[in-house]
Amino acid sequence: KTLQHKVNTMKLVLALALGASAFGGFGKKSAAPAPSRGGGNQVAQGGQTVTNIQVPKIFTTAFGDPGRLAERAARAEAKKAEAEAQLIPTPARFAFAFGRPDILAERRAERLAKWEWSDEFLAKARPDQGNYGQGDVYDDGLTVLERAQIETGREAYLTGGAKLRYKRLTGQI
Repeated sequence: KTLQHKVNTMKLVLALALGASAFGGFGKKSAAPAPSRGGGNQVAQGGQTVTNIQVPKIFTTAFGDPGRLAERAARAEAKKAEAEAQLIPTPARFAFAFGRPDILAERRAERLAKWEWSDEFLAKARPDQGNYGQGDVYDDGLTVLERAQIETGREAYLTGGAKLRYKRLTGQI
């Protein structure tokens, strides 16, 4: 082997030794533990250290404990019921009614109620009701002017149905 090859091998061994010592040595373990920085309260600082901190039961898992699972479910149901009690219900008029026969029936009844014949509607639609001896009131399709011209006998001013009516009343038909 040449001198250059021996020098390169020496450099390689030296570099490996320095790298190993920089990362904890060659497997040596120190016998004395590191001194504690704090007082008696031990706090976990990464790693599995024994602590005296008690974790509340609510933050631990409940798997395998049916009692705790049932208790959590009951608590969630009570919270949900309380939240629903505070909600304002949506009026049926604004609710999505597809597949809801109760809401559809209510809307239909409301719509049909608009078309019911009230006493006021009948009084306006049938003026002969309650006319106090006036006789039968009917609509013959003639205007007030046409009626007045029939009464005065002005046949020349009448047309259509008014002229037929005049001729019938005078006996020409």
